[in-house]
Amino acid sequence: MDQNLQQQPLPRSIAEYKNHPLYALQRHLLKFEAIYPPDESPVGFIKSEPVFPRESVYTLYSRDTWIKEAKTVRVDEEPYKIVKARPKWDKNTCQVVKDRPLELFGEWQVEDYEPPLAKDGKVPRSEYGSVELFKPSMLPRGCVHIPISGLNRIARKLNIDCAPAMIGFDYHSGWSHPVYDGFVVCEEFKDTLIDAWNEDQAEQARKAEEKRIKRIYDNWKKLIQDGMSSASTSRSTSPEPDIKDIKDKGSRRTSRRSHLQKKVTYKENEEESDEDISLDESDSGDHLYEPLKSK
Repeated sequence: MDQNLQQQPLPRSIAEYKNHPLYALQRHLLKFEAIYPPDESPVGFIKSEPVFPRESVYTLYSRDTWIKEAKTVRVDEEPYKIVKARPKWDKNTCQVVKDRPLELFGEWQVEDYEPPLAKDGKVPRSEYGSVELFKPSMLPRGCVHIPISGLNRIARKLNIDCAPAMIGFDYHSGWSHPVYDGFVVCEEFKDTLIDAWNEDQAEQARKAEEKRIKRIYDNWKKLIQDGMSSASTSRSTSPEPDIKDIKDKGSRRTSRRSHLQKKVTYKENEEESDEDISLDESDSGDHLYEPLKSK
């Protein structure tokens, strides 16, 4: 495909040069693009406008953007291009600052970032009090990166210097917010800090377990107390029975029981009387009057 493109003649219209893979015009360059070197010889002309090869078009960046790529602008380098910066909110004046000049530099004007050296147990940090760790090569010499949150609390107890590691930015809610990941300390304090952190984690786990057990016992205690209080409340609110009513109920039960007993006794006596009557009738003495009747 590249060979076919190279064999084709130059485009004849200006619109065809926009985003062309092989050729570019000065008018179509973006805000952060430039042609390098500045004396680049054109490969042709269209309507007296020079046509440059696409490989001579470079993307430029500001100093802050280059530092995120672990690159720094060389000393005494002049900006290759100056443009208007994006509007920025100034927190001090509470106003939007516009039309600020922004210096741009090309990749031929930068060099690798040289991290600073830690001295006397102190971690070198930026003006904001953090270590800019956009790339692993930006770690200060003589320091280590420990990606553990809350390590500064342990370091403060042990009087050890540490600085938060800023690894980038997060853009949300209309603002740029720094993103941190752990802390940077001098390498001679690494083992001491990690051991102290492990002991602190074990102590926190023990306290959390004690707190959990205490909460369980407190819940059970509260449940039992609520049950006992509700039972006592129900007993206290229920009306006490009257002694006279109890006696009347007892007397009624007694009279009813005696009445039933009398009824049963009466039935038994009635049955016995019936048996006696039957016996008397069988032995009534009628045979004594039989002779008199015959006479």
